[in-house]
This record gives sequence, structure tokens and C-alpha cells, in this order.
Amino acid sequence: MAPTNLDFLQDSLKYLGFGEKSILNEHLTDQVKREQPSFELFTEAFYNGDTKLEAKLYFSRSATSGFYYFNKYYALLRYADTPDKERAQTFFINKGQGITFKEAFNLLQGRAVFKTLTSKSGIQYTSWLQLDFTLKTQGGNYYFKYFRGRRFDLEKALEKHNIREMGFDTLRATLIRSLQRGNMHPVTIDGPEYFGRHFIEANPAMETINFYPTATRAAEKTLAPGEEVHDPEETDAEPASHSVLDEETHPASESRA
Repeated sequence: MAPTNLDFLQDSLKYLGFGEKSILNEHLTDQVKREQPSFELFTEAFYNGDTKLEAKLYFSRSATSGFYYFNKYYALLRYADTPDKERAQTFFINKGQGITFKEAFNLLQGRAVFKTLTSKSGIQYTSWLQLDFTLKTQGGNYYFKYFRGRRFDLEKALEKHNIREMGFDTLRATLIRSLQRGNMHPVTIDGPEYFGRHFIEANPAMETINFYPTATRAAEKTLAPGEEVHDPEETDAEPASHSVLDEETHPASESRA
């Protein structure tokens, strides 16, 4: 077993937000040493007080090269008091690239994520992605809805509101990147439409910004003004392949325009 293969798998876990130097990484090393044809790993994360994201990671070994590949992971979003709200999705991985664990959480909560994608013909483009909870593929996955980047200018949408963080280059960049990853981000607004601390999220479908009072997120950590949001998978990863997203083409092709 070449060390480079294990290093690649460990890097894949890191860049996809599953952590590094953790118990999961130790289990990965142990499973690779066993040289089985395939294996599965389990992990979970609590991103706020009442929700838990569980994941089953699938690995398989090539019969020709002997290398192991991280093929996909099944993510299940659980709500402590409202199990009827639970949602699940299988996210596919291609060459270590795909939807990160935190992005999966945000998508399953209904928010949109901004990604650089590579089409099957090799053309790169940017698009907002959102799960369509009204429609599933034959494989049981929710379809993705696509909102091409040129249709929704996030920075211009933010500039329509008196968001204090937009006046500082570092905070502006942090805010935009956080929203692109599907996060709800705390900001300070100086009115007149809204005032004080709020959580905001990107809404590319309506080409706008959604506002929520901080009370709706009381179970989560409230950041002090100027404090950056950090998630373990923050990295300049390569573009994700379009093929890792779609099992089938979404019937509503206009969402991709």
C-alpha cells in the first residue's frame, strides 16, 4: 500500500471538512491497512444546539491499481425534537472533490451554496446550488437546483443594506465567503429597515438576502463584532466535477439558466 494513497485519502477528509488528526483519520488508516475490497466509516457533527449531521463514508479499492477511493458519503440531518424534519442525501466525490461536510449541512437545512464546477465537457463555471425538497431522483436523492453565478450578484445584494461589516475589507471578504458556503452569518445592521444584530443568508432563487433576528439562532454561538467565522474545511479546493452532483437531469431546466 503506497503511502501516497493514504495521504491522498487523509487530505480528502481534510478538504471535505471531515477533519484531520482525529479518530476518523485513525479509523481510515486502520481500514486501509486491512486491505479489504471496501469499507465504511462513520462520523457526526453538531453545528448548532438542536441539530446533528451524521455521515457514512464509503471507500472502495480498485481491482487494477490497488488504490482506495473515497466515493461518496451519506449525510443524515437529525433534529432532536422534530424527527419529521429529518433529511438525507448522498453526496458523491470525484478525485477528492465535492460538497464539503459543512456545505452538506447547509444544503440539507435548505440554504444555497456557491461552487465552481467543471462540466462533463471540461468547461468551468460558477453556480449556486440548492436542494429541491419537492422532487427526488429514482435513487432517492433530492435534485439539485442551479442558479448560475451571473444571475445573482451577492456583493451588490449586500450593499443594498447598511451592514457594518461591509465597510471593512477583511470582514467583507469573510462575510461573502461565509454566505457562499451556505452559512447563516451574524452581522450588525445600522437600519433603517433592520437594526442591530441579525443573521443573514443568501437567497439566489429570489436574488436577495434573507434576514433573521438573532433570537432564532439562540442555541448557536453568537459572534462578537469583528470575529471571523471559521470552519475546518476552509480551503482553496479545486473545482468540483459536475458529475458528482447529478444522478439525473433536473426536470426544471430553467433553474439552470
